[in-house]
Amino acid sequence: MTASALRRAALAAASLLALSGCAGFGSAVTGVTTAGVAATVGSATGNPVLGIIAGAGASYGIDQGVKYAERRITDNVHNAVARAAGPLAVGQAATWTVEEKLPLSGKTGTVQVARGFGEAIPCKDVVFTLDDTPDLNVTTICRAKDGQWRWALAEPSTRRWGSLQ
Repeated sequence: MTASALRRAALAAASLLALSGCAGFGSAVTGVTTAGVAATVGSATGNPVLGIIAGAGASYGIDQGVKYAERRITDNVHNAVARAAGPLAVGQAATWTVEEKLPLSGKTGTVQVARGFGEAIPCKDVVFTLDDTPDLNVTTICRAKDGQWRWALAEPSTRRWGSLQ
C-alpha cells in the first residue's frame, strides 16, 4: 500500500470515528471498531474504500445490537411494572422486579396505583420508582383481552429514563 493510500485510509477511519460519536452508548465501541476494521481490511486488501465499507458495516451491526438490548431491557421493565400493578386496588403499592435476562438488566422498584378507569378496557394510572434513582415516573396500564395487564403508553413521558425510554 502506498503512503498516499495509507493516509487516505487513516483520514477516512478518523472521519468515521468522529461521526460515530453521535450514536449514544455504543459509540465508543463502534468508533474504535469502525476504525480498526477499516484499517485492517483496507491494508489487507490494499483498497481503503473496501476498508471503510467493512468498518461502517461493523459499526452498524454493533449499534443495532446495543439498541436491541436496550429495547429488551425496556420491555422487561414495562412488563414487570404492569404485572405488579395489575392486581392492586387504588392506593395499594407493591414491589416490582425484573429478573436479569440480559447483563445489567436486573431492575427493581415500587409501583402504586393512583386511579382506575374504564369498563370495556379496564386501565390504571400508576406511579412507580426505580430503586437506583430518586425519580417518580407515571404511566398507564390496561388489561388486554387475554387478561394480562400491559403497559399502555408508547413511551414514558420523562427524560430521566435514559436508555429505558
